Order: sequence, then structure tokens, then C-alpha cells
Amino acid sequence: MDSCRPLKICMLVNSVYERHARVRCYAEHLADHGQQVDIVCPASDGESDSPQRHGIRVYALPIRRYRLEGLGLVFNWAFCAVMMFLWVTRLDLKNRYDLIHVHNIPDFLIFCALLPRLRGCPVILDVHDPVPELARSKLRVGKKHPIVRILTIIERLSIRFSSCVITAVPAFKKALVSRGAPPERITVLMTPAIARCFRIDDRDERPKGEDGRFTLLFVGTVAERYGLQVCVRALASVRKEIPEIWLRIVPRTRHEGKSLEDCLHLAEDLGVADLIEVLDPRPLEEMPEVMLRADIGVYPAISDCHMDVALSLKIPEMANMRLPIVATRLPVLEELYGDDAIAFVPSDDHEALASKILELYRSAELRETLADNALRRSSTLTWERQSDRYDKLLASLLPPCASETRCNGNSGS
Repeated sequence: MDSCRPLKICMLVNSVYERHARVRCYAEHLADHGQQVDIVCPASDGESDSPQRHGIRVYALPIRRYRLEGLGLVFNWAFCAVMMFLWVTRLDLKNRYDLIHVHNIPDFLIFCALLPRLRGCPVILDVHDPVPELARSKLRVGKKHPIVRILTIIERLSIRFSSCVITAVPAFKKALVSRGAPPERITVLMTPAIARCFRIDDRDERPKGEDGRFTLLFVGTVAERYGLQVCVRALASVRKEIPEIWLRIVPRTRHEGKSLEDCLHLAEDLGVADLIEVLDPRPLEEMPEVMLRADIGVYPAISDCHMDVALSLKIPEMANMRLPIVATRLPVLEELYGDDAIAFVPSDDHEALASKILELYRSAELRETLADNALRRSSTLTWERQSDRYDKLLASLLPPCASETRCNGNSGS
């Protein structure tokens, strides 16, 4: 390999690149070091997305992300995999990539890199979420359910096919190892907020209310396990005590589907539909402004085998923006933040959530304390602390001349 040229790296993700903090952390880190990164992903469903950076090319497939269930989800995954296989094969024949980095879900996207793998190109499987646990959470079934068993087999085959595995939290590594994955092949890289987007230097930058409203902010996936329905019920409970209460929802995709519709119908039944605003999905660059105009961030996830250990990327993002957070008491949040940084409530308890919202509404000092402590905890979860491990992993996968090129940031000029 010519040590003077930048590396050519291809990333695959079944999500909109502009809104995916984890994928962007990797891609922007590599581009900052002079490497060429190609992203193969579904097309955006929005009209305003962040501009592409130098060194990063996004190949948007002619498919859209929809919140689907059952066979619809399976067919969507299969169609996405076929499209990605064709695109990656064509791009690899043209570019001969040095590395392929595949982000699940689903795990079998790793096989889209069949041609590069056969010619010896290293392929990373990045497990954002272990699919068997996610399936158990979504379907509310046990480990021995046929679907979970099939997904476990696919996971095992995908890991064997890969050169190595990255995963998002230590608990995910533990789950993979329990199913036979070699622990020495798994690297844990936790995802922080993107510092250049999510930062606040002056606490006085936060607006003092918006049109006199006290705004709750729910950001991300709208599915039953994320508990938006709990927040809607809490809204009805506090309406009399907080007449200016307002719930703003920023979903992950434009087509969130039945779960969002069910929550909006519930709001109508409870007489609080007039207190809810649903925005279109936002690129990461626009989310700080949305967070600055909120008073409390809410994360009322329903405790289960997956949600207990999965760190929502919105938690560090809200923490970085000094937005006080009310969240379900989940082991992952207790470990990383603690009671003095997040206002915890029991799972699936809208009265407890309403009581905690009311407590924070009445105490600006408590909101400030929580926000300060959460920001301090998030300062330990930065990409700078994670990127060294990623660099070492790449160096172990690539020939010496290639790893030197990457570390030196050679751009070929």
C-alpha cells in the first residue's frame, strides 16, 4: 500500500447518517485525520440536513426509514441489505477499500461486505444494540422464543464473519460473550455527544421560558418501550398545577408509525392534545437550539432486559446542553450518572413522573443542580477518551504502513 495516500473506508448503516451521532463520531474523526470515508445509508426523509464534510461522501440509497413491525420490518431489513450489498460491491470494485465498518441493526448487514472480505479486507461489526435483547424487548418474549433463537444464530454467524466487534456499553459485551463471542475480539466504545454540536459555555444562554411555557422535551424513537405514553399520562396529571406545561416531541424519523399515533390518540382522550407539539426530525446541528428552548428533558423508558443496559444517545446530549433530565431509574443511567445528576422515577409510573416534573417545576435550584452534575458526568464521556481505542483497533487490523498513514493524518498532498 502506498503510505502517502489516505485510507479508503466504507461504513454501512441502516439509518440516516446526518442524525446518527455514533456513526458521525467515527466518520468525522477519520476525515479529520485525512482519510476518505464513504457512508452507505438510507436517504434522508427531511428537507434540511447538515452539509457533507470534506473527506466524507454519503451514498444515499433510494429507500426510506419507517417504524415498522413484524414482517414489514423483516422485508425492510432484507431490501436494505440487498441494496447495500449491490452498492458496496460496486463501490469496492471501484475503490478497493482498506476497511469496511458495518453498523447494526440488523446484524446480517455484515454480509454486504462479502466481496471485500473475500479479498482480505478487514470488516468491523459495530453492535449498537444486541439484536436478541432488542427483539425480546420489542416482542416481550423470553430467550427461548423461536425468533430470538434465529436472531441469536444470525448474531453468532455475523460475529464469526467479522474481523472484530465493537459494541456500545460493557453490558452489551457481556451479552455477546455469554453467547460464545470471543471476549478478546470485542472492543467497547461508548458514544458521547458530538462536542462541536452539543456544548454550552454560558448558563445564561438558556432562554428564560418560551412564550411563558414550561416545556418538556422528548427526543428520539417513539415506541412503547421508550415510554412516551407514560409522559402523556403524566402531562394530564400536572396540567392543573402547571397551566403553562408543554410537551415537545422530536421523533427520530418522520414515519414513526403506530406508537406515535397511539400516543396522540391517548392525548386526545385525556384532553391534553392541545399541550403537545410534534416537530419534524432534526439534524444534529439543530438539536442544541431545540434543547436550549426546553426546561426539562424526559426519558421515561420502560425497564426490561434491553432498556436497562442501553444508553440512549440523547442522555449525554441533553446533559451537555445543561438540560435537567427526568428519567426512568435504569441500571445504565444509575452507573453513569447517579441520583444527583438525573431525577429518577420508577418504570411505567406516570404519577411518579408527574410528581417529579412538578418538583422540578417548583425548584429552579434543583434543576440547576441536576444540570450541573449531569454536565460534569458527561465530561468524562468524550470522544477524545474513546478515539484512542478506535485508533489502536484500526492499527491492529491494517498493515503497518496503513496504520502509520492514518495516525499521521497523511492526506496524500
